[in-house]
Amino acid sequence: MKELFEKQLNRNKPLTQDVLSKWENKKYFNGDENQVGDIVLMAFLKEKIILEEGECKEVHLKVIKLCERHFDLFEYEDDFITSNGMPIVKLKQNN
Repeated sequence: MKELFEKQLNRNKPLTQDVLSKWENKKYFNGDENQVGDIVLMAFLKEKIILEEGECKEVHLKVIKLCERHFDLFEYEDDFITSNGMPIVKLKQNN
């Protein structure tokens, strides 16, 4: 999963107290608090696919904020490509 975020990990700076104090939303997608030192990453979370006559008609994506601690919660969706380099991920299923 880390290789999918390599550009963001190299480009984004670790979160500082000064920056964090100015943010209104200080939580990640799952409610975890942002922490000083985190490298905040962005991804598209695939929420729902709407099929019509067996074909994909719509894909609902949500932009989420995450960090490396969350990598084990996701699976990579390689059947969709974004032009801006943000990965499309989905939550792992509990088995």
